[in-house]
Amino acid sequence: MAEIASRAEGIPNSPVGARAPKEAWNADAGFYLTMVLVSAAIIFAGFSPSFYLKSVIHAPPPLSLLTISHGVVFTAWMALFITQASLIANGKPALHRQLGILGALLFGAMVTLGIWTAVTAARLGHVPPDGPPPLAFLALPLFAIVSAAVLVAGALWNRQRSAWHKRLMLGSFFIMTGPAAGRLAVPLGIAPLGSQLSMIVAEALLVVAMGYDYRAHGRVHRAYWATAAIYVVLHAGVTWAFGSPPLWTDFAQSIAQS
Repeated sequence: MAEIASRAEGIPNSPVGARAPKEAWNADAGFYLTMVLVSAAIIFAGFSPSFYLKSVIHAPPPLSLLTISHGVVFTAWMALFITQASLIANGKPALHRQLGILGALLFGAMVTLGIWTAVTAARLGHVPPDGPPPLAFLALPLFAIVSAAVLVAGALWNRQRSAWHKRLMLGSFFIMTGPAAGRLAVPLGIAPLGSQLSMIVAEALLVVAMGYDYRAHGRVHRAYWATAAIYVVLHAGVTWAFGSPPLWTDFAQSIAQS
């Protein structure tokens, strides 16, 4: 009778009760890996003309040592991110944690090179087709990099709280799809909407993740709400800067000429 009661109530010590959390955890890990792969596919598609398939497509501008370095480090970080998500999905959290230091170092290098690349592009006047002026456009990569860095910092701070850690890291990865998604606007024939598309795609991915949370757990975790707040600030900040207010253009000019 005690065994029947424990099964009915889902007590963790019972065979059935012990199995349910594990199944839920595996389902979560599979979902996170799927979302990471979807994001990586968007990144590859968006950057294929200008980086991954550059030798075939020959899209402007030409690659410099800086852009090549940024692309290589970014790709290495993305590959490591996929690897770590795969390790969790395959029940190997210890190796996932061991690779965390390498991930943090790669992310730091990527942020440094990303800011340098964005500022250099603004100085040279490189913007996507039908994009805003270079100094205004500089807000998009800079604000996105800072937003992603805030999320990664929060994830590292909460590395012992897996529910927070994995959601914040996933939110940071979604932001990284933005520049690639914006570039997809050109072949889709909506080039003037590229800058907004870069933010909308990241936001759509976050909505999907929040929807999964609600369906799987009956509520949306606070980590996603915190991520959503950062997305709102990012979107509002970029939209404001695209209007070329003097406060932003003066700042952008100063860093572009430094």
